[in-house]
Amino acid sequence: MYILKLNAKNCISCAICMDICVPKAIGLRIHKGKTIEGNYFTFLELKNNFNEEHLPKQMMTFPFLAKPELCNGCMLCVEECPVSSIEILLEVSAA
Repeated sequence: MYILKLNAKNCISCAICMDICVPKAIGLRIHKGKTIEGNYFTFLELKNNFNEEHLPKQMMTFPFLAKPELCNGCMLCVEECPVSSIEILLEVSAA
């Protein structure tokens, strides 16, 4: 089984690692802020003159192995991370 090691100081929470993960092993933690902004955000898509307003989405933060049993160690997340903040390590079990 694999372990995702994250350098949180570099991570920009872009979710590319989650999107690129073929077995869908990576997830993003949900922001649990206690500030006035709350846990949801809304946004407009400014493509043309008819701005499309999207439904509120939960704010996401750092990636983690949500389903470690699905991780196959392909390293796509490591290769595609724009800020090189992810490492995938083979878990060493004490036998």
